[in-house]
Amino acid sequence: MGNKKVKIFNNLINLIPDQYKLQNSTPIAKGEVLDDWIDYNDHMNMAFYVQCFEESSDFLLEHLGLGYDYAINQDMGVFVVKCDINYKKEIKLREKFIISLESIIIKGKKLILKLIMTNNQNDIFADYEIVNLNVDLKTKKSVAFDGKIINKLA
Repeated sequence: MGNKKVKIFNNLINLIPDQYKLQNSTPIAKGEVLDDWIDYNDHMNMAFYVQCFEESSDFLLEHLGLGYDYAINQDMGVFVVKCDINYKKEIKLREKFIISLESIIIKGKKLILKLIMTNNQNDIFADYEIVNLNVDLKTKKSVAFDGKIINKLA
């Protein structure tokens, strides 16, 4: 069955305080562009934008109680079904960035997150939208989120 890791990536710093009520423009994570992320065009390769946004999404899922414990203890998981990235500005080696929550929508079995990557001057490097489905890990079928989870985000 493989190694069920709590955290897949380890490159960003989680900025979400415990017991914090999420709202628009909440800083989720911060990081700095690493050597290995730079491609032959001398900027961050697109794969690492995905990695940074995905790591930030993982921080959000853990904060919402929809991460590792949700999968292991409740046999439920949040599966990505679609993601869109818009690249706005090059980001170069050693540049620092912040990923913030722009919006979160949960209804039925869908969870839609919109994130944005900026620098300290609020220049936008990229934005990201990810559509997730709530999945019963035993049946591998999508199911509605529990009302408690929906109320937590209302």
